[in-house]
Amino acid sequence: MKTLHSLVAGFWPAFSIVRQRIAFLLLVLGAGLLLVAGRSAFSSNVLRLENPAGEGRGANWRQAAFDPAHTGCNRVETILSPANVGELTQVWASPVGTFTLYASPVVSGGKVFIGGDDGHMYALDAATGATLWVGPAQSLFFVDSAAVGDGLVFANSLYSTLIAYDAETGAIAWTSNLTDVRASPTLSNGLLYVASFDGTLTALDAETGTPVWSREGGCCVFDQAPAVDGGRVFQMRTDHTLTAYDARTGSQLWSTSAFAVGTLAASDGVLFFNEYPNVVALDEATGSQFWASPVLTFQPDGAPAVANGLVFVTTSSLMALDAATGAVVWTAPAASGWGPVVANGVVYASSQSGEWDAFDERNGSLLWSVTIHSGCFFSCANAVPVVAKGTLYLAGPDQYLRAFRP
Repeated sequence: MKTLHSLVAGFWPAFSIVRQRIAFLLLVLGAGLLLVAGRSAFSSNVLRLENPAGEGRGANWRQAAFDPAHTGCNRVETILSPANVGELTQVWASPVGTFTLYASPVVSGGKVFIGGDDGHMYALDAATGATLWVGPAQSLFFVDSAAVGDGLVFANSLYSTLIAYDAETGAIAWTSNLTDVRASPTLSNGLLYVASFDGTLTALDAETGTPVWSREGGCCVFDQAPAVDGGRVFQMRTDHTLTAYDARTGSQLWSTSAFAVGTLAASDGVLFFNEYPNVVALDEATGSQFWASPVLTFQPDGAPAVANGLVFVTTSSLMALDAATGAVVWTAPAASGWGPVVANGVVYASSQSGEWDAFDERNGSLLWSVTIHSGCFFSCANAVPVVAKGTLYLAGPDQYLRAFRP
């Protein structure tokens, strides 16, 4: 079984790359046909929300999986809860790109930022869904979520250069020297951590894009965004290594054998990731294993979410595990290779069938569900639910970003 597992694990990254390259070719053909017809104007027939109040720094969803540690948990959400999530209704739907959304949105300062399949970064009004700006075209489409902070939006299109947009205007503020990037950037304490496809991990000054330190690693990195917690930055690579570095200096602290297609989550001194067939927990300080729970029926592309002593994973079902032991606490019917996320007692699970669900964090009972078209049947990528300031944002499975409020 170990030999079979190694073959499967080694094959999966290559398969994912091939899958993405095929999807890219299809998108290019589809986008070309649509662009010939011209870009549609933004529709004014969209419901309005009240202006967000008390927009604090912690109330935003500023990067992939919410925070630098990629916990997937919005710990400061106070509006949506188990008591009212069942009343969610769609308040706006805005077109982004031409065909399919691959990336998840980020939210900051009353704006929603998301990259489209047409190679443009979009900024939308969080209250109304109105398009505020569309960034200059990039060479390929966007798959990975952006990061936003201090008036800048950091992002890269598929296997392309990391750039920074002015959050107010969409103008390019700076262009990095990092090319061939295929993972979301991670923003923490003024530094932007970026993993290039060749395995190199670089820390940039977020204000200027100037490299602070850089460390080479084995090939390759895609979807495996660096996680930052407790003064350390953790990088998973597809050569089956997980390495910890000092977040300020880049000094290597430890390295161990591990593999996950997606990134990992860090919480309370523990790293959590999906390594088929296990969900694995490691010590952040040493890399030693605490537990491995063999609950995965396939290798998910996404990362676990961590909240309130529980670890949430989606595979052929949504599961809550005890963070201390890995024991299964509850299961719920929500099959997906991506997500989930957690906010204020509610677990939101994406579904590649076009169904999005909300479950009670305590027991897994279904609180709300919506089905959008027929889904994409595992052919589309990273979109997961995002919750910020009482609004649930769902990207896709078509080219629309939708907002829901109770």
